Amino acid sequence: MIPSAEPLIRNADDWEARFEVVRGTFSSRVGQICNAALDRGIIAYNENSDAEERKRLQEETEVLAILTGLEIDAAKSGIRPDLDEYLKERRMERTPFLQYKNLVEKSEETRRAWYEPTHQQRIKAFFEKIDWDKVDSNLERLPYLALQLGKHTPTIKSKPAKDYELFTFAQEPDWREHLDQEILEQVSALLRDYEACLSRIRACRIEPKEKKRKSDIERILFARGQEELWDTDELYAQLGILPPERLEEIWAALDNTKWQFLTEEQRMHFLLTWLPEFEQLFDLFSDFRSGGYRVLSDLLCDILQENEQRKQRQLHRSDDSPVFDNLMEAYLDKRNSQHYREAVSIRCRELLNEIVRPQVAVRYLEALGKRNLLWDLLLDMLEPNVLEVRHAE
Repeated sequence: MIPSAEPLIRNADDWEARFEVVRGTFSSRVGQICNAALDRGIIAYNENSDAEERKRLQEETEVLAILTGLEIDAAKSGIRPDLDEYLKERRMERTPFLQYKNLVEKSEETRRAWYEPTHQQRIKAFFEKIDWDKVDSNLERLPYLALQLGKHTPTIKSKPAKDYELFTFAQEPDWREHLDQEILEQVSALLRDYEACLSRIRACRIEPKEKKRKSDIERILFARGQEELWDTDELYAQLGILPPERLEEIWAALDNTKWQFLTEEQRMHFLLTWLPEFEQLFDLFSDFRSGGYRVLSDLLCDILQENEQRKQRQLHRSDDSPVFDNLMEAYLDKRNSQHYREAVSIRCRELLNEIVRPQVAVRYLEALGKRNLLWDLLLDMLEPNVLEVRHAE
């Protein structure tokens, strides 16, 4: 028997009734109904389940399928079916499959409190608490089977072909000895700049990492009951205005004086010497309860790391070679629709052509162990150098 829906006719003069009807059009319980149906369906269509239990749950699953349609119609009519029997009074345990699905969805949430277990710890606890030998439903066993598949699937190991198996010029064992060493060194220097340029571009395109030690500071403040007195973001902002050179000096002094072993009087003297403009923070930094000596060092370490990341995100640096600057200019001058690797490789090919003929350059890249760069720089020169392979008909 399908649970009755709310009254079809409501008093138009009753503002509460009108409000309930309108509010019913803004929410949906379809997901909850589907979960309830899956909980029952796993047992209802499992041949190893009790026959009477299977029959009862098959009927409930069919009823829930009808209720799904009524819930969808409620978005237009505001008249919602009564689902208390299935949703509020839970008579079924949540299946391992849905428990695992819920854990996977929560893994996408990057923010968590410091005292909460990590995603890996939750997954490990989930698999350990269930006796998988007693789980006979194929659907419920899927997470466990996937885990076993990952554990017992061997990692694919690449086996690069030998040079004599690919290239015509490598048929002679001493082909490397006939290469010009001066040209080899020039090509090697160019390829180093090429790979370093691509590496720096990739590093500059990646968003900076979040502050790693922020959760540690929040843990200390929470343990001391001061989480509402100090805002960690504001602390980072206040110390972040200091010049990078001065921050490095303070960090070195903190390490040299063994900050964690200083007495209260020595701490105040240190803070007055190195951070006189932050007198309002002296009580926070000098309070060593619950590992409080880490607060100042955590702040400085994260800010120094941010400064280093900012420095690494600079495309041009003073110690770059002229060739490196030339390659980087190709990236800065590229078209918006052009991939950065394509722009840099075209410029590198032009510089390579000035050192050695393209057809011969294949030998130098292979001798330097840079076979992977052939696809970027000398794709059109591969055919004349590659062995012809006869395929069986």
